[in-house]
Amino acid sequence: MSNEGNVMESLNRLIEFVEPGPQNLIVMTGKGSKLRTVFNPPLEYNMSSVGYEMCLIRLETYFSFPNIAESNNAVKISISGKWYDIKIPTGCYDIGSINTVLQKQLLTLTGEKKKEQHVTLTANKNTLSCVLEIKDEKTVVDFNIDNSLRTVLGFDAKKYSKVGTYESENIVNILSVNSILVHCDIIEGSRVNGELAPVIYNFFPDVSPGEKIVAEPQHLIYIPLTMDIIPSMTSWVTDQTGADIDLRGEELTLTFHVRKKKH
Repeated sequence: MSNEGNVMESLNRLIEFVEPGPQNLIVMTGKGSKLRTVFNPPLEYNMSSVGYEMCLIRLETYFSFPNIAESNNAVKISISGKWYDIKIPTGCYDIGSINTVLQKQLLTLTGEKKKEQHVTLTANKNTLSCVLEIKDEKTVVDFNIDNSLRTVLGFDAKKYSKVGTYESENIVNILSVNSILVHCDIIEGSRVNGELAPVIYNFFPDVSPGEKIVAEPQHLIYIPLTMDIIPSMTSWVTDQTGADIDLRGEELTLTFHVRKKKH
């Protein structure tokens, strides 16, 4: 190749690096923790020379994922020799609200005309434990059952009887979700616990259960795309263990930005 040809090729490469190139704002919305969108026409990028990258710029949903579900909502309580099966409805609870539901269910099941508190649950915020108080000799609390509430409250798998106060043997695990990870199937280069994973962002909401979550990263981190032509894209949210977040049918909206890599 002549010197003139080399110069022209170098200029073309320089122009390709300097020119901004196509950018895309991608908005995905739908119900549930997994979203898929099909691009018509497909997105096309020149990955051979410069490459493209993407970041998450906004996530919107509601703090609806439960800490009590069918897998951890049960306790059996015996009052005056009769056993009652208590199941806390799926939802977001603290220990105080679990106790409130417990009292209402016991009142309904026993048919008592006044609010007799045979057993109560309270939180010890100093030790991060749960305190079980049994208030009469004829009450027994059984956590040794399937789908037991003990996994949340920190108690051992056994029966508790006799009047007294019992502090949970383990720390309360009232919220199993420690971090929310946003995944996307068209990126590469991220790792979770050393393993490759298509994670583009992680966070934990700074709002209370039931409130609107709006997550906007203060520092945008762009992750490389994996393909030149993108016909479709799937994104999903999980907890820190990789388990899908149960949004209980709430709307999830994700907004991404695609740009040419900066050199």
